[in-house]
Formats: sequence, structure tokens, C-alpha cells
Amino acid sequence: MKFKNKIVLGTMKLKKYFKNSKELSKFLDYAHTKGIRQLHISNEYSSYKLIKKIFSKISKKKFTLIIKLAEPKKDQIKFNLKRFERKVIRYRQDLGEKHNYIIQYVNRYRCNNDVEYLNYEQRTFDAIKNTINKFKSEQIIKNFYFFPYFINESKIKKHNFIDGISVYRNLNEKKNDNYAKKNNFKIIAMRVFGGNKKILNKKNYKKLLLFNIKNKLVKKVIIGANNTSQLNDLLKLC
Repeated sequence: MKFKNKIVLGTMKLKKYFKNSKELSKFLDYAHTKGIRQLHISNEYSSYKLIKKIFSKISKKKFTLIIKLAEPKKDQIKFNLKRFERKVIRYRQDLGEKHNYIIQYVNRYRCNNDVEYLNYEQRTFDAIKNTINKFKSEQIIKNFYFFPYFINESKIKKHNFIDGISVYRNLNEKKNDNYAKKNNFKIIAMRVFGGNKKILNKKNYKKLLLFNIKNKLVKKVIIGANNTSQLNDLLKLC
């Protein structure tokens, strides 16, 4: 189980499989007991209210929480630093201050236009860097990752406060690897089984999983498991 520390349990679809907070609390407690100490959470997910409720029931457990934080949430609204700061603090209020928080930042402003998006992305990073450094020094957050809708490998401006990128990465999607290497970024891998492209089957589950968890560039791998049986099968391969 040398790669178990890379596994992040996805929570997006948990509401579909757990009827109430008691059942989900037992599942997360079981995952924690088995060594799964990282969760991927977002208040945009239908599971968030349930997650928020059960955290009071597992108050003695400490997790690392990868928080998907969108600012702005819509492509026609510009980034607002104060709004961003309030969202970070709100997550900590909702879920508890004892946990380690990793921000997975999503900037949706002009996310359908590559030129405008990339230009504004740099301005956003310039505006946000002091806040991120302050949050890190005060241990409000541990790391800062971002989701790049577009990349420009020929024009890279390094920001030391950025620890890495969160991207879709699987056998068919690995286009961001060079970008990560050039910037000395680590990767949080998502959709490791292909997402909507449905490349997963019974024969290639192990291959798809190991493609990410054995890669040194990949720091964390977000994977959905909806019951103890699936979780145990996952851990056997780690």
C-alpha cells in the first residue's frame, strides 16, 4: 500500500449512494480507519450539505480536504479577491478548522475564450498571490492548485505560491504533463478512468489506476468509491 497516501476520495456522487448522514458518516469513518485521509469536496456538489452535516459526527477524525473553489462561478463575472477570501473562510467554518485545506482553484471568467482567459489568468494570479502566501503562513491552507482551462507553454510566468495543477489525466489525456514539468508543478489527477469518455472496463481498471498513482509527477489521485467493497478493491492495488 505504498501509494495509499496519493488516494483522494471523491465526494461528488455520494448523495446518490447514501440515504442519510448516518450511513455516510460510517463510510467515511471506515475509509479513515483504512488510511484514506483525503477528500475532494465542493459546495457545488449535491453531496455538500450531507458532507457538511456529517463532519460534526466524525469530529475526532482529521482529513486533508481538497476544496474545489470557483471564483468567479460564471464566465461573465470577474474575479473578486474579497469574495475569494470569504469563500475560503466559509469552507473552514462549514467543515472545521482542524483539517488541512488544499485549494483547487477554478477561474471561470472567459473560460470559453482561450486568449481572454490566459490574459486574465495572469492578472488574477498577480492579485491573489499575497493572499495565498498569507493563508499559507497562517496555516489557513496548506497548498494551492488551479484548474487550467487553457495553457500556453510558450509563455509561462512562474508563481512560487502555486503548488500545482488539477487536471483530467488518464491514458487518453496527458497533454498537461509538459506544462507541469516546465513550471515545476505537481498534478492532482481527476477523471482517471476517463469520465464521460467511458474508457473503463473490468480488464483495464488496474492499468488506468496505476498510470496515475505510479507517476512521480502526480501528487494526488481523485477516485470515487461508493461502498466499502469498492474501497477495499481500490486499496488492494495501492
